[in-house]
Amino acid sequence: MSRLSYVRPVGHSCQVSNGIHDCFTFGTGKLDGTGFWEKPCYECARAYEEQFPESGLCWPHTDEQLKEMGFQDK
Repeated sequence: MSRLSYVRPVGHSCQVSNGIHDCFTFGTGKLDGTGFWEKPCYECARAYEEQFPESGLCWPHTDEQLKEMGFQDK
């Protein structure tokens, strides 16, 4: 796991990994073998996306993002 430098939301100490879907994942707790966190953090994922939009979407995804990707009913 590489270190990313971004400004975390106040009070967050989340970790970052690279998921099997080739995007960054944010959260705490146990990291599974596919790069996903036991306790995902939407706030840190959105903060990173805002600071580095060129990196694309981060996990956990919002319902709106999932709809845009075609993974939920619109």
